[in-house]
Amino acid sequence: MVPGFPLDGGRVLRGIIWWITGARGRATRIAAQVGEFVSYAFIVIGLVRFFGGAGLGGLWISFIGWFLLDASRASQAQVSVTEALKGLQVGDVMSRDYVTVDGHSNIQSFADEHLLRSGRRCFIVTENGRVAGLITPQEVRHIPHAQWPYKTLDVVMRPLDQLRTVTIDTPVIKALEIMGRDDVNQLPVILNGALEGIISRSHILQLIQTKAELGQ
Repeated sequence: MVPGFPLDGGRVLRGIIWWITGARGRATRIAAQVGEFVSYAFIVIGLVRFFGGAGLGGLWISFIGWFLLDASRASQAQVSVTEALKGLQVGDVMSRDYVTVDGHSNIQSFADEHLLRSGRRCFIVTENGRVAGLITPQEVRHIPHAQWPYKTLDVVMRPLDQLRTVTIDTPVIKALEIMGRDDVNQLPVILNGALEGIISRSHILQLIQTKAELGQ
């Protein structure tokens, strides 16, 4: 029951502080700070024991301290992100400034005219004026370069019906969780079957950075 968050003892400590203050975020921060103090104590004790002749047993205590320190800092970062995004919906953050490309274009033209010039990493593929899917460098890099002039985007794109999508009223923190779970960098925002915009990790990170700079 060492009071080092996120270990069990630290979670008990957070629960007590939460009960006293009524603020979950504040309780987590305090518990994580106590966890950092405990981590440094483990590291110092382990080094002292190692140089005092305890051998690998002392280093093992220091390793536990390092592990706990990383976990405590990760917990604090998670709380900071959650608080920064609290109450925000996808519609508040998403970008309507997305670029569309014709699904009948070949990969070579797409790479030359868009990927290598704009620096963008996400494009909406359209067919006959309707949104058909999404394409990023990840889809392109799996195609041998010699086939680029002959393969069209509608063949290699990720079709819209196979993509994870969100709506404008989806909480931003939920969208971020989906990106992390599905290992994607962006999500289409759909309203009544139509594309409203794109939300990406970069949009969310920029928002968090701005809030941090403003002390929000």
